[in-house]
Amino acid sequence: MTRNAVVKIDLILHATEDFQKVSEPLNDLFAIERKEITKQEISGHFGNPIFMLHMEVKKKRADQIIKKLVSLIPRDIMMELLANIEEWIFESSIYMRFSKQNLVKKILTLEEKDPIRITIYTPTYVKKEIPDTYRKLLSENSDKIRK
Repeated sequence: MTRNAVVKIDLILHATEDFQKVSEPLNDLFAIERKEITKQEISGHFGNPIFMLHMEVKKKRADQIIKKLVSLIPRDIMMELLANIEEWIFESSIYMRFSKQNLVKKILTLEEKDPIRITIYTPTYVKKEIPDTYRKLLSENSDKIRK
């Protein structure tokens, strides 16, 4: 189902972390090429280099990433996410944070500390329908929910 969805992926890469170790799983899991990832260098508290990595895809490509993302989320995490979806929504977008360390292992687990942040936005014009819109979006892309 093609919709006007937008998927954004953001993460912080510290000086001790390898860009290739993060970009390879993004490519393997979501078909995100290195050239699609923008890097912004900033200085850390002690002058160490820190990179802000960002990528954004829209419409059909966003739908493909959502489908793949949902397929990678373990069933127990998906059920928790759907049950408490209001906690994940802010200003019409759903925000998910996954472990950057586990992403390198190609495993998605929820994590608040040093995460990879994935934001999904799909237009919803009635505020009270936002949670149901995202529940439906995640559910229709998940075989785990239908079992």
